[in-house]
Amino acid sequence: MNRLLPLAIILVTGVSSAPADDTAGLAALLAPGQPSGGVVTIPPGDYHLDGAEPIPLASRMTVSAYGRVFYFPDPARQSADRSFLPEPTFRTLRGRGGSCRSGVRSGATEQHLGTECDHEGHRDHDHPRRGARHLLFRDVKADGLAGAVIGVHGLTGKSSESSVEAYAERVALESCSLLRSGKFMWDYGYLWQILTWPEEYETWEVERATRYFRTDLVQLVRMEDGDDRVVFDALQKPLPVSRSDEPAEALSFLGSVLPKNLRRGQQYFVVASGKDHIKISETPGGIPLRFKGDTVGASLAHNLSATYLSAYAPTGSGPGKGAFDIVGARDVRVTGCQLSALGDTMHIQRCQNIIFANNHILGSRMGAFFLAEYCRNATITGNLVDGTNGSRVVSVEKSCTDVTMIGNTFRNGGRGAWINQPVNFILTGNVFVNNTTKNDPDKRRGRIAYQTGAPGRFPELYFTIYEPGARYGPVIVRDNVFVPGPSAPAEAVTFAPGGHDLQMTGNSFQGKPVSIALDPSCQQTLIRENPGAETVVKPVDFNHGRR
Repeated sequence: MNRLLPLAIILVTGVSSAPADDTAGLAALLAPGQPSGGVVTIPPGDYHLDGAEPIPLASRMTVSAYGRVFYFPDPARQSADRSFLPEPTFRTLRGRGGSCRSGVRSGATEQHLGTECDHEGHRDHDHPRRGARHLLFRDVKADGLAGAVIGVHGLTGKSSESSVEAYAERVALESCSLLRSGKFMWDYGYLWQILTWPEEYETWEVERATRYFRTDLVQLVRMEDGDDRVVFDALQKPLPVSRSDEPAEALSFLGSVLPKNLRRGQQYFVVASGKDHIKISETPGGIPLRFKGDTVGASLAHNLSATYLSAYAPTGSGPGKGAFDIVGARDVRVTGCQLSALGDTMHIQRCQNIIFANNHILGSRMGAFFLAEYCRNATITGNLVDGTNGSRVVSVEKSCTDVTMIGNTFRNGGRGAWINQPVNFILTGNVFVNNTTKNDPDKRRGRIAYQTGAPGRFPELYFTIYEPGARYGPVIVRDNVFVPGPSAPAEAVTFAPGGHDLQMTGNSFQGKPVSIALDPSCQQTLIRENPGAETVVKPVDFNHGRR
């Protein structure tokens, strides 16, 4: 069911379970049976809510909760999915003010409190496919909520991953403060990295990683000098021969003493499989490696899709992809908000006519700014985005069309700025400072790439395609300032194959000499007058930087 959260939630750690439950009283106050169109002011005081059932709302309602505090119980004693507000069928809603508190434990437990209340596209006799409309969220505050605070979901279609059957319309977030909220995420490769190099971490970190890691995909193995077999002491089931270089087909070796010609943390592929052993190579179908030296306490993790890429969030983590999550909406406006996150900061997806202006993103464990898949007609301007070692400082994903990003500052991101197969994209007058911190060789700050077993090499700005042979463009990157950090690679900007009408001019690169890599298949390109960066025409992998 597609849903909507229309009121404020604030959560703060360390609050004890509520002595009583005020849900029934609030439900009577907010009852949908009341005449629509009124203003409901919640009386002053503290409210203790069990959260087991959402509270219904009426159409055309304004809810004022300034100065009110709502307490949720400690999620360690509750289910992972708790809701405050409902699945209504309304047209107009204004939520103003209010705060909630609870004991959210950011990743220390499998249970996280979720309060996203969603909304299926409103249907009436005159407009059977019309979505909710006129949704205003002002002065909403949240702190420490491990789930989306505000979620507005239109009725997304099933015919394709881009279709929307009923848009929510005219959705506005104004002056909201959503801090340390959204779905909790570890970060890609975090647990895998701890178990691959356990000597780099504290004992409690290794114990926690072991608790959450896919240990069902870990096998104890032996390798002997001069042999080419990876022998299993107790093989649960044979590992299949790798048919491609996809991470699901790959394995890596965890914390152990390995033969000298193997690298801990690097991906390998199965090229032969027996009842009690496999043979491996650095490429699918390659020549089996013959080992130089014996193992001591060796183990492998098979299926890097599950152990590295997919193990980014604990089991049972709350719903919602960011502090706010807007999917399938038209005329979306987010202005004057402060945001930070336990995972991704925010998501806007399958939306049209978007303004994201004058906001301050203070930090994220994962991605900082997301204009997610299949958005159209978006203006991103006047924002300060501080990734604080999150994942990508900017993500414009999967065929976003007619996007302008003007006059923003992006700093301290982890994996650069990622633009994925855009159409009509303009990036001008922005400042990018030190957005490749995940490339840092310090394992507490950076991340090791499973492809190489070495620190990552994400560019500051990279254009990719997600469909082999696809095209992207026109693209204009003009008059931006780039200050690459100490871990930035020599290729600071990369253009994947298939680009057309690409202009990159008048940009300034400070601090160290870098290059702009342009795939030779790109057409109608103008890459020049970018002081501090030389242009290099060379093959670029179509999906570089996506993993």
